[in-house]
Amino acid sequence: MESMTGFGRAEAGCEGFKISVEVKSLNNRSLSISLKLPEVLSFMEPEVRKAISEMFERGRIRLEAAVEASDNGDSSIAINMESVRFYIDTAELLSKYKECTRGISAGELLRLPGVAQKAEPSMINREELIKVFMSSTGKALAELRESRRREGTALEQLFREGFESISELAAPVLSKQKESVQERYGRLRERICDLLDDVSLDENRLMQELALMADRSDVTEEVQRLKCHLDHAVGMLDSASGSIGRKMEFVIQEMHRELNTAGAKVDDPEQSMNIIEMKNILSSLKEQAANIE
Repeated sequence: MESMTGFGRAEAGCEGFKISVEVKSLNNRSLSISLKLPEVLSFMEPEVRKAISEMFERGRIRLEAAVEASDNGDSSIAINMESVRFYIDTAELLSKYKECTRGISAGELLRLPGVAQKAEPSMINREELIKVFMSSTGKALAELRESRRREGTALEQLFREGFESISELAAPVLSKQKESVQERYGRLRERICDLLDDVSLDENRLMQELALMADRSDVTEEVQRLKCHLDHAVGMLDSASGSIGRKMEFVIQEMHRELNTAGAKVDDPEQSMNIIEMKNILSSLKEQAANIE
């Protein structure tokens, strides 16, 4: 299971340049990709989008890349040899005159406009640029996936503990409610006897009332469906395949629905508190489900 939040970063050198890629991921109902690439890499946007969509199904993913000159001394300086030849030829031409007898040194050439230039990303070999950039992008995305999986592992444990707690709390609800129906019948019979004194009771009519009371208070179906939903949710955690976020949100919603129905039927204070506790657990898990891919 994967979370939708994570971070990844990678960088690599390329002919005097450093390419860095940083990618972040946040919650989102579907896959949303945002890219910020330097102009020299803008043509790679379709390939980057494809790489992201092949790895992830949900999340707001933002990828930023930068190309900078590396600290490798002269590797970040480009010499314009055409300008060098121009200045040398001009110096030789001027040296024919008496007023200009001295030649031009290399140091002087470097200080002349247009000779020494800071290397630009556009000067990188295109094939090498693509190779290094996509390699860095792949490493950053792999680190992002690993980050999302680590958080997903923690979330999985949280879900398992929550589902186990709900299962334990739900177990006594059914038995306690059956006992409650019998107790209510006994109280009803005693009350009628007190009101009617020695008048004989219509046992058949009382049994009909008991049947109606039991039917209105029966939580068997709700508890059974809740357990089925719990088994299904745990099965999704065990399978650990594909995107389960939306499915988990739906199953939790169905659990909540069953608890609402059961809560309206239960009249035992202790079991009512159990149902409230189960609903609180589900509310917390529902928030976490929104963070699952």
